[in-house]
Amino acid sequence: MLSLRDHFQHELFVNPNSELTQFLLNRILSMKSEFVCITTFHDGEFIYANDSVVQRLGYSDEELLKLNVFDLGIWTNAEERDNVMSALEESGLIQDLEIEVRDRQNNIVTCVLNLELINILAKPCILIAGRDISIVKAIEKNKYDEMKEELLQTVRSVNGFVIQMKKREDGELYYVLAEGRIAEELGYTTANSYGKTVREIFPFLYKTEGQYYDRILQGETISFETELHGRSLYKTLIPYYNQGRVTGIIATAVDISERKNIEKMLRLSEMNAALGELAVGVAHEIRNPLTGIRGFVQLLGETLKRYGIEKEQRYVDLIQTELSRINDLVSEMLWLRKPKESSMETIDMLKLVNDILPLIQVDTNMNNIQMDTYGVVAGRSIKANAALLKQVILNLCKNSIEAMESGGRLVLGLREADHTVTLFVQDSGPGIPPDVMDKLFTPFFTTKQSGNGLGLFISKQIIIEMGGELTIETSSTGTVVSVTFPVEMDNDQDEEKSI
Repeated sequence: MLSLRDHFQHELFVNPNSELTQFLLNRILSMKSEFVCITTFHDGEFIYANDSVVQRLGYSDEELLKLNVFDLGIWTNAEERDNVMSALEESGLIQDLEIEVRDRQNNIVTCVLNLELINILAKPCILIAGRDISIVKAIEKNKYDEMKEELLQTVRSVNGFVIQMKKREDGELYYVLAEGRIAEELGYTTANSYGKTVREIFPFLYKTEGQYYDRILQGETISFETELHGRSLYKTLIPYYNQGRVTGIIATAVDISERKNIEKMLRLSEMNAALGELAVGVAHEIRNPLTGIRGFVQLLGETLKRYGIEKEQRYVDLIQTELSRINDLVSEMLWLRKPKESSMETIDMLKLVNDILPLIQVDTNMNNIQMDTYGVVAGRSIKANAALLKQVILNLCKNSIEAMESGGRLVLGLREADHTVTLFVQDSGPGIPPDVMDKLFTPFFTTKQSGNGLGLFISKQIIIEMGGELTIETSSTGTVVSVTFPVEMDNDQDEEKSI
């Protein structure tokens, strides 16, 4: 007795059955497909396969007809095929079914198939027509991979980070994505944070942001400013949706440290300008009556001296001393005016240091401090006001000497770069505490009992107005105050530069 396959082959090719041939031709033409094959409905055995199927899968006719759909890896299990067969049995037709088939070399061939339930010689069969989309899928995958890589490179270049967290069954949030410059700098990119929870990597962060997580998982979006390892960040937390359900959180952040610093500098600049105007006005108002008071006190002192009233004379001397202190303060307040009217001249740095050294050595000798110089060489000049610059350097040296109460070492030195020269004052004192460091250039802030808190503030203003920069670095072994100016180009340098 002939099998269904042999019977079909006989009816189609040996003793053509015109009715069967016409039926198949109509079906195949209507499907407009590259691949055409027929399998039994229940067992998935091949009854027929056209040349395109045979050639693409790499089998001969005889080899392919000995296989079934399970041998080609179309279905990973019988249950999966049963589900498709049930849908086919119910509707009679399934269109655009995307499946993967294994060829003879065990390569994956991706196909889009149309399945139609038909009867062949009174037996239920499946007419399968479709086309190979492996190349299309490969191109799509390549494009997807390229797009994914481009997206990752873009995210990694962002001065911030992008993080995706998913919620586990126990409620913990774990990382599945972490990219961006800050993520790289912190050492927590996707590669080394995937699968780890927020509590594991950033326990302190969970304490500050954990309050938001439940709200975001309910669909809310939250933005706020925060600090992370010395950076100011603007962070946004948004819910991550999967099939209409919130399953995690996406966190984005940009570094706004520079913006915050600029805002701080602008506020400080505005405050300094207003303070300068106020100080100058107040200084003028104080100086006028102060001049009269000093004159009358001096007159009073001469009168007491003339009549031999010595005790009261001492009080007059004390008043004169305190008035002198007030006058010094008023004089410093007047320096808060921008010294634009000060004359600028070419200053040889070696000559400047040599002029200052004798004045400093008087104080260092009296305070048991060793005085050294470093890198003092000739040949570099700057544009500045000599008198003002000397006064600033002397004030900085005086501060360093006062910081070394039990003696130490003071260094006055020069450092040169291609286009700048730096004069620095270094001491071996105990350093400046962090809370004091932040307020050093704040007007009227001082740690000295007899200070007025204007020295460093005015010194920095003077240096800035002359086109320089004043910076301070400190540690437990001492402090370095640096004043940096652009180098004054001589004629030879100008000509060399222009060539």
